[in-house]
Amino acid sequence: MAEMNLNPRERARLEEEKKNRKTRNKFILIGILIVLMIVLVIFVNSRLFYNVTTALTVGDTNYSVARMNYEYQKAYMNFNQTYGQYFSSLIDTSRSLKDQSCPFDANGGTWDDYFKQSAETNLTQLSAVYAKAVAEDYTLTEDEAAEIDTAVENYRAYGKSLGYATLNKFLSAYFGTGNSEKTVRANMAEELIASRYADDIYASFTYTDEELDAYYTENADSYDYVNVLYTLISAAANDEEGIDADTAKAAAEDKAKVILAGAGSSEEDFRAAVLKETETEATETSYTVTSFLSRYEGSVERDDIAEGKVFSHSTDSGVYVVYILGTESNDYPTVNVRHILIKAVDADGDGTYSDAEKQTAYDAVKAIEDEWLAAGGTEEGFAALANEKSEDTGSNTNGGLYENIYKGQMVTEFNDFCFGERKTGDYAIVYGESSAYAGYHLVYFSGENTLYSRVIAENAMRQEDGAAAINDLTVGLTPVHASGWRLVMAG
Repeated sequence: MAEMNLNPRERARLEEEKKNRKTRNKFILIGILIVLMIVLVIFVNSRLFYNVTTALTVGDTNYSVARMNYEYQKAYMNFNQTYGQYFSSLIDTSRSLKDQSCPFDANGGTWDDYFKQSAETNLTQLSAVYAKAVAEDYTLTEDEAAEIDTAVENYRAYGKSLGYATLNKFLSAYFGTGNSEKTVRANMAEELIASRYADDIYASFTYTDEELDAYYTENADSYDYVNVLYTLISAAANDEEGIDADTAKAAAEDKAKVILAGAGSSEEDFRAAVLKETETEATETSYTVTSFLSRYEGSVERDDIAEGKVFSHSTDSGVYVVYILGTESNDYPTVNVRHILIKAVDADGDGTYSDAEKQTAYDAVKAIEDEWLAAGGTEEGFAALANEKSEDTGSNTNGGLYENIYKGQMVTEFNDFCFGERKTGDYAIVYGESSAYAGYHLVYFSGENTLYSRVIAENAMRQEDGAAAINDLTVGLTPVHASGWRLVMAG
């Protein structure tokens, strides 16, 4: 009623104030909403969001988007390492994985689908094994903790070399959004504990010699070798010379017949026939029996595999002419050998070793040999010197010992010593060179060990039984995608 007594000017002022108050309230509300939106955007783009948002649930365990990113990146990097030089022919790193079909996916999925599936499979298995390990009181060992520390410091140095201001920024870029030193340490701890538990499962199986022999006999074709000489006579057309595909194929088959006719029944005859007809040397190679029969299917049968057998095999690219040198079984004893390695030093860094550089390494090994012999030349003395002086980090903490060495495992000169006519206590100085080193070995023959066929069989049986045991742990575990699944590697 008081407003009724106001003069027109006062009533206008009050109306104006009321309007201004509404406007102020509107702007305050808009300001609050903007602040809330900014906070939400910051939260969504923060590590916290990616660590509290669940992407996958396995049993009673929730895995965050950050953890899925970590597993995804690991799957990607492992794939890269596995395929090496072929990686770039499979994946175009300049394009999104979501836009590239994966040839390994029967359903026509993308590479993004493939790595997400790999991450899901790995996490499901890890979840089962880790839970079992924890239930049996497995905890991180001091050595494993030190391994994590070393890995983190390596990441820190690598990230710094790439220009990242902090370790966490590098780990987020390297393992996917949401990852930091804290998450990576936790992930690695779970992996190491689960891995040790899995190793113990694999090691728990025991087999008799009879079981090993029976397994190998049943699967021998997958492990025994066929050694061959061969030549490929090309059947490529040549438009410039007016040679079409049919003419080229007929010419290749005619050459093959000439080689077969001149091959006789000896390796020398075959080599001579190939050289005469093709003006190139025959190539020597080996196949497992299984791969040999698959490679030349239709041209040779299992019963035909014998030394001196010659045959031809036609393909679209040309005609193979093959001479079987013989078969190679793994039914021989492996050997145990100790060694002391002194590496030659490539002083000028040109990738080669001069005679003087090799001589320096030889003289050092010879001095060690003299010291060992002067002290009695015992195996125990050799082992002590190996721990003290050998430059082979793979054996200089266990007396230089390598056990169950099989043919072809070591560099040629080392291999020749191991599988010559040897008795326990024999020793020699041998030169060895590979892509990783060059130098001299003082080698000591410790004796023969188990048959290589049994080593192969045990490894295969342990792998099969261990994998089955691990798979049993995942029975009943069905991974379920959660709301965060769409955010995995979305950035």
